[in-house]
Amino acid sequence: MTKKRPAKRDYKKRMGYDELIQGYKTTGYKLERYGTVKEPFKKKFKYYPLYKIVINPEGKKTLLITAGFHGEEFNGPISLLKIFDEAAAFAKDLGVRLLVYICVNPSGFDLRQRYNASNEKFNNDFLRYKIEKDTWVGTLIKTDEPFLRFKIVDSPAKEVRYLQRDISKYPVPDAVLDVHQQKKNLPMGNVYAYVFNRRPTYRRIIKEIEKIEGVKIVRNDSWKEIADGREIDCLIDQDGLYFLHDGSLNDMFFRLKSKFGVCAETKTTLPLEQVCKVNLIWIKELIKLIANKTKKKKR
Repeated sequence: MTKKRPAKRDYKKRMGYDELIQGYKTTGYKLERYGTVKEPFKKKFKYYPLYKIVINPEGKKTLLITAGFHGEEFNGPISLLKIFDEAAAFAKDLGVRLLVYICVNPSGFDLRQRYNASNEKFNNDFLRYKIEKDTWVGTLIKTDEPFLRFKIVDSPAKEVRYLQRDISKYPVPDAVLDVHQQKKNLPMGNVYAYVFNRRPTYRRIIKEIEKIEGVKIVRNDSWKEIADGREIDCLIDQDGLYFLHDGSLNDMFFRLKSKFGVCAETKTTLPLEQVCKVNLIWIKELIKLIANKTKKKKR
């Protein structure tokens, strides 16, 4: 008897969290529950199971991938679902373990709002810096701003506290990819990345991403923000890279000595097809880097 193929998924209609999860179940991936959160829903409550997927669990090198911290950045989790088969196969071929948290903030994803249905903010919040004797901040105003020490803190958001507890069970990953989008601003383009170091490596990857039709790298875009009562001069530089220590997941793992860390940003108006291509390049390039399979220049 011929096995019936699953129906082709329609990514153009609005996808909810239940459908996102079903997309992974349909393709046979083992979803591991690491927590459940209770959120207000239509004057009642809804329970959201939190899932991760581990690919190639015996791999000696690990790429941690997170998506869906912010609910209005919905094409992050959706693009991850669409490219997951190819990403998983690539990781297996190179012997790399993928530790994937497929949608960190499910109620925000359902509502298409930044924080969870209880509006617990800020959620991508993992680290504090002690810059003076009695002064702790979440963001350094310069990449080289001196500080006395740092500490890991609990996020105000319940779903992120579950994430924090679960990732702490694993060794520090070799690389981290946090998939995000940006809804406002970005008049200069539609793709950029938060990083902390390794400019030549990430500049090379940005150049590959720039070859995607419809992608325009954000360059030389500056603005000001206030964090912890201090003004920050923000800049996406000429390479499409934004260097900022902001107490986020990536910042925490940078301090814990992960070798590579990227927060991949695409504008929410960029079509899903392009978002998928951008995020797949980041995944494959980070896998190659930690598997030590990048091409070396001839001498």
